[in-house]
Amino acid sequence: MGESSHRGLLKMAKTDLDVFVDTLTKSSYVVLAPIEEGEATKFGVVGEEKIKIPRLTTRPLKELFFPEDESLLSFDSSGTQVASIDMSGVLAGDGISPRVALGVRPCDARALVILDNVFASEDYRDPYYTLRREQTTIITFTCPLPGVACFCTSTGGGPYDETGSDVMFMEVADSYLVKAVSEKGMGLLQEVFPLSEEGPPEHLCILHEADDEDIRAAVEAKAAGELPVDAGVPVEAAMAILGQVDAFGDSAWEEVYKKCLGCGVCTYLCPTCHCFDIGDEVTGASGQRVRNWDSCMFPLFTLHASGHNPRPSRKERFRQRVMHKFNYFVENNDCIACVGCGRCVENCPVNLDIRQVLTTFARQELT
Repeated sequence: MGESSHRGLLKMAKTDLDVFVDTLTKSSYVVLAPIEEGEATKFGVVGEEKIKIPRLTTRPLKELFFPEDESLLSFDSSGTQVASIDMSGVLAGDGISPRVALGVRPCDARALVILDNVFASEDYRDPYYTLRREQTTIITFTCPLPGVACFCTSTGGGPYDETGSDVMFMEVADSYLVKAVSEKGMGLLQEVFPLSEEGPPEHLCILHEADDEDIRAAVEAKAAGELPVDAGVPVEAAMAILGQVDAFGDSAWEEVYKKCLGCGVCTYLCPTCHCFDIGDEVTGASGQRVRNWDSCMFPLFTLHASGHNPRPSRKERFRQRVMHKFNYFVENNDCIACVGCGRCVENCPVNLDIRQVLTTFARQELT
């Protein structure tokens, strides 16, 4: 990326990040940023604590749009008849004010675009998900120091990837260079931090136009922070093997799954996994219909009412997860259902590494 692509950048001192957040809040935006929850980090409403942006949150950004559990509707019955159904709440916009997700890493922002294929496509639009998407502006922070488990460039992303971002912050020395990536992002900055020919109002003077020296620093920082194109993970080669007819029954599956416990940690922490179950929770004559996360790694996920289970063992369930991300989803949506964030690698209790699984198949001669 050359200097011309950085024209129009703004500059802000790192010490003004809390002022930036406070200004958004005073402008009636709900600001969600990484917060601590025990030993984990997740996106939550910012309080009085100082903003800290971790390398990557433990829990994925998808929770803000596709919650772990949510009520889709409530109902009351009278005898054997349903007396009333209430679908207000999220659909009516209750509690979903204009929001800003601040401190998102590029891999999580890219993951939302992947999830849009599932929940916000032309053919299938989930109203709960799409409302939250429409009401949220994504502010990403580039990754000056990717983690040891990251392989984002292998899946089409990168530390400076703008996919899914509305506004992007780049760290350069003691400042942030701020770039409006989308029209929504530009609208946010113009609304909350307006710049005029005379400069911004005194109370909004934390943002300034970046000069040529700042732009050169941005170009140099980006060049220094780029990862190798494949980051050592042969994803494309693995996909070519997994896309072959014989891959489903290949003998390699007998080995690569063996350490898997079927705990589901990989799917729950994955920013692109989207399996769910829907059930009714009834107390007396009233109840609610609830959507909960589910996982293809669980035995009950594909259990039929007849008692038959087409994925009876951990081998079949592990194969489903890998094939879905790197074969089936690609065929249906023309993109990989993985952003290389490394959460599944870092949090697997038995150190089962998806990068090693992909490498195994990339080198595999189908048998």
